[in-house]
Amino acid sequence: MNKMEENEKKIDRKDFFKEGPLSLLRAFFEGSQNEDTTIQKSSLDGPILRPPGAKTEVDFLNLCEGSGLCAEACPANAILLLPEESDTSRFTPRIIPSDSACVLCDDLSCMKSCPTGALTIIDIRKISIGIAKVEKETCIAWNGKDKSCKACATHCPVGKDAIEIVTESEEIGPIITQGCVGCGLCEHHCPVYPKAVQIFPNE
Repeated sequence: MNKMEENEKKIDRKDFFKEGPLSLLRAFFEGSQNEDTTIQKSSLDGPILRPPGAKTEVDFLNLCEGSGLCAEACPANAILLLPEESDTSRFTPRIIPSDSACVLCDDLSCMKSCPTGALTIIDIRKISIGIAKVEKETCIAWNGKDKSCKACATHCPVGKDAIEIVTESEEIGPIITQGCVGCGLCEHHCPVYPKAVQIFPNE
């Protein structure tokens, strides 16, 4: 394995659940020694996005016991258990779309697996992980570097109800519409870095 492949290697969730939280901490701190690691590119200091069906942040933190069952159940491996800033010995689930986004699975696996009610089962159409925002200056469609780019819209599972490609004057690019559920597939597939479309928590 060459250096680039090593740097891009992600935390293996199955290994995490075999070895426990120490394996994640080990991978996290080892990764922090290299500025090119995937875990750093994901910007752990960025917005905290909880799995679908999460209670409000205060209630979520009161209920979540960090069992990791939601992460284990996720078919897309989109859920990471990461230490809380206020208590680094406590691990709670987060989604970092740049690494792996929620795929809105039909089974609603993470919600069904939660033993404490921190995640509750809701209709897939009512999922609201966050909201996408487009940075026009960074977007290669909007800034004209590649007007044919539609990666975010193409991979959106909701479609035009969440993201549309529109023309404004002589410019063309994506806009976010009311149906966005914040799954993060648009961010995940955005070909530029920093990402031109990112998911932020609901206000």
